[in-house]
Amino acid sequence: YMGAADGCAEPQPRGAPSGRPERRLSFVAANMFSVRVVTADYYMSNPLPGLDPCQSPFREAPVKKVPVVRVFGATPSGQKTCLHLHGIFPYLYVPYDGYGHLPDHYLRSLAFSIDRALNVTLGNPSSSVQHVFKVSLVYGMPFYGYHEKERQFMKIYLYNPAMVKRVCELLQGGAIMNKIYQPHEAHIPYLLQLFIDYNLYGMNLINLAAVKFR
Repeated sequence: YMGAADGCAEPQPRGAPSGRPERRLSFVAANMFSVRVVTADYYMSNPLPGLDPCQSPFREAPVKKVPVVRVFGATPSGQKTCLHLHGIFPYLYVPYDGYGHLPDHYLRSLAFSIDRALNVTLGNPSSSVQHVFKVSLVYGMPFYGYHEKERQFMKIYLYNPAMVKRVCELLQGGAIMNKIYQPHEAHIPYLLQLFIDYNLYGMNLINLAAVKFR
């Protein structure tokens, strides 16, 4: 098991939806646990205390389900391994248009609107299920059209990677906040997003500073 908060370091903020994190130098410290990445998938699970967030400070509500990535491979010594990565949530960006509003209130309203629209499309309009983990403000350079300076974006973190496409369609269809939003990076699959952010490659090593064994 490995949590993003206590395993390999969080990726540096990209600063721009059109950017990529700076490539890190490859090195393996003596106290690191390494696994060669052969294949990977993910599953939804109840949050585990100490590995997953059990409470969402942004939503002020308990977390019900979280994504967990499984990496299958072997250590350099040949030990077969199934590595569970915790604390990694799928996300997408949309331009921030809440000027004139309190940012925190606007971000919470956006999250509530996404939850409500998703529950309607899933056939449960009266459901109070939350699909958004958190929404944060970041700066980035838009890659649609020509722009001379960065602007603010809302980075929307979801619980379930399978919901990203639905959220993208709702944002583009005007079902969220009665506005039409242009999603950014919504086309990147969840696992590829993870590989890009943490500079991982197939058949290469993933190096972990903190692990827990079953």
